[in-house]
Amino acid sequence: MKRLLKALAGIAALLAIAVFVLINTTAGQNFLLKGGVSAAVAQAERSYEGLNVLVCGSSSPLPAPGRAQACLAVITPEHYFIVDAGAGSAVNLGLANMPSARLDGVLITHYHSDHIAELPTFNVVSWASGHQGPLKVYGPAGIHSVIDGYNAAFALDRRYRTDHHGSDFMPPEWGIMEAVENPIESTMTFGDLTITSFAVSHSPISPAVGYRFDYKGRSVVITGDTVVTDRLAAAVQDVDLLFSDALSVPIVSAMVEASESTGRDRIAHILVDIQDYHASVTRVAQLTVDANIGMTALYHLVPGPRNAVMEKIYKREFQGNMLLTEDNMWFTLPAGSDDIVVE
Repeated sequence: MKRLLKALAGIAALLAIAVFVLINTTAGQNFLLKGGVSAAVAQAERSYEGLNVLVCGSSSPLPAPGRAQACLAVITPEHYFIVDAGAGSAVNLGLANMPSARLDGVLITHYHSDHIAELPTFNVVSWASGHQGPLKVYGPAGIHSVIDGYNAAFALDRRYRTDHHGSDFMPPEWGIMEAVENPIESTMTFGDLTITSFAVSHSPISPAVGYRFDYKGRSVVITGDTVVTDRLAAAVQDVDLLFSDALSVPIVSAMVEASESTGRDRIAHILVDIQDYHASVTRVAQLTVDANIGMTALYHLVPGPRNAVMEKIYKREFQGNMLLTEDNMWFTLPAGSDDIVVE
């Protein structure tokens, strides 16, 4: 036994020396770097069978560590759309190795800053990745104003990139986003994928829309920012998976009280105002049951929970099949099945 222990101790010592050499010498660092970079570059694109959703941003403008602002990526073997472009979401899409070269378009629910901030980054990444033609950005009335402004603001950036990499590699005309304005109530069909937009209530913000995706018998609804209305209830009836805006009244109320008690009156004012145009967790929970929703995933969390206690406060209002999303969470809805796989 003593010999065995000595042998194990010797092996452990040799391993420790090897790790020390690898980490603390130029040759060792270069060896590890080469292997790590090779593995990262060779990372295989994941399989997208069925209807898939990546949470690329689960928070609202209220800061929440580890959470980007509103963004959901919807992808099938043939299609790839992003819904909203909140700040920080482009990093999550990059880390997920999403296929930017085949991005069919970005769908915008409304024009608050936390839903459009990353549009220029999405555009540059898809352009640099080899996207063929301009990136289409879909939205209700107002989309031309937003896209024209971004295209003007990034004119110098486009010129620099074309001058640096060459017009054959990055054609300048492909770096200009293309605005596509749709009626509030509209339907677009792309092969087996149908995208339906519908009005939501985010007053005084107008227009504001949600989107429903139907693909080979599976369905997903993304609300954008809204309160619960009869129109929303009709749009989500019997849907497989609902991604809903969600405000925790107990948490926001506590934040209002704390802000007022410390003299932060402007913050308190804003926190009071936001409660009338976001869906409360209680209302979404009741909607989940009443509309026979397969699963409800709360995103655009107001505020994004910072700890386990805040998560429990959200969850104590849950009914039916509900969960809180986190950034980089995957949902897969296989065709010909009722399953929803969450990773």
